[in-house]
Amino acid sequence: MKKSKIFTSLLLIITIFLSVNVNARALMDPDIQAKAVLLVNSDTGEVYYSKNPDGLVYPASTTKIMTCLLAIEAYERGEIALDEPIMASYTSHNDLSLDGSTQNIIPSEIMPFKDLLYCSLVASANEAGNILGERVAGGDIYDFIDMMNERAEELGCTGTHFSNTHGLHNPNHYTTARDLYLIVEEALKHPLFVDICNTVSIEIPPTNISDTRYLTTTNHLISPYKVSYYYPYASGVKTGHTDESGRCLVSTASKDGINLIAIVMGASTFTDSEGIVYNASFTETKRLYEWAFSSYSNRLLVSTDELVREVAIKLGSGVDSIIVRPEENISALLPADVEDSDITREIVIYNERDGVHLNAPISAGQVIGEITVSYEGKILGTTKLVSISSVDQSRYEYVKSIIFDSFKKPIAKVIVAVVIIAIILYIFFMINGRKRRRRRYNKTVSKNYIGRRRR
Repeated sequence: MKKSKIFTSLLLIITIFLSVNVNARALMDPDIQAKAVLLVNSDTGEVYYSKNPDGLVYPASTTKIMTCLLAIEAYERGEIALDEPIMASYTSHNDLSLDGSTQNIIPSEIMPFKDLLYCSLVASANEAGNILGERVAGGDIYDFIDMMNERAEELGCTGTHFSNTHGLHNPNHYTTARDLYLIVEEALKHPLFVDICNTVSIEIPPTNISDTRYLTTTNHLISPYKVSYYYPYASGVKTGHTDESGRCLVSTASKDGINLIAIVMGASTFTDSEGIVYNASFTETKRLYEWAFSSYSNRLLVSTDELVREVAIKLGSGVDSIIVRPEENISALLPADVEDSDITREIVIYNERDGVHLNAPISAGQVIGEITVSYEGKILGTTKLVSISSVDQSRYEYVKSIIFDSFKKPIAKVIVAVVIIAIILYIFFMINGRKRRRRRYNKTVSKNYIGRRRR
């Protein structure tokens, strides 16, 4: 018997230990190996992980996010058509390097605007960025670079300066993880941008100079051809790499209703035990997403099926209270170790707050109050509280209330007082009148009696 108790106690201790360990592990710092990192909930803007988010970094080809954003905005304003043929100028190669990423679009080659976007975002062709920039700015690439910097300022970027359209290294071409998040957040609002940056592979039709081009994304996180990097929940956006910038990746991921944007800048490469070299911008981003999806979860905090509380009512036909429920669900993304007891609820019933009665009739779905849910002082959501059923008004109770309420009014009190005084005065005068009549009667009787005696 003692052994059984000891075994049970040990089992309980082990269970508690393991449960504590799970929560601790879920919230453990993933320690992402990169110069600058930012992980943001794209729906709420809440930051789940950051590392040197405002430190200056070289953006490399993630620069093309801004380049293509401006080009797509020009298309949306009607300044350029998707099928507009654009000729590559002789100045479009002026600042390119021989070892940079390219699709070998040469001067005098003509390619539709949309195909240039694919070359820039999918295959990361540096010359495509220059050709797009010259077209948008009317021929002057430096005017386009000014537009890039102006747009960055408009988006709230404070640590960014662009010197080219493609991201090849320039000491005066830099950004921050936080600024890059602001830029990609804006870019993702444009369906054409999202469609192109999520393209894994595409054929670009022949041009006046080139045969068909076969483009494959440089973002191995979304490419099933690269099994070691592939992450099924990921999508977009853009890679980047120079010797000075290190390995960079801007991406998004969605799972179980959680939508994230990850900025990983300045990662490196590493070699495994078998001598295989890995790009850490992919492996660290993947690890960052796995940490986030295991550390946070969407929690249903308030359900429309929940019966919140009873509320007293007046004038109901055989009923003196109703039950209220939430009009809408309230859900929130919370750390895995948050307990239900950590969540604060504030319930407000409007008539109670205002110090008045809630009177029938009540209809089903009628708004009676509201409920607000918060965690550590932060409001997670608010929804109305509504009646789950209808309540008819009692005619008897209604008439009775009118009578009672009428007596509570000041004018009614004055009238009642006047009536009471009038009744008192009436009684007083009646009594006095009777007394006077009695006295007169007594005097008359007395005189008659005396008169008879004298006779």
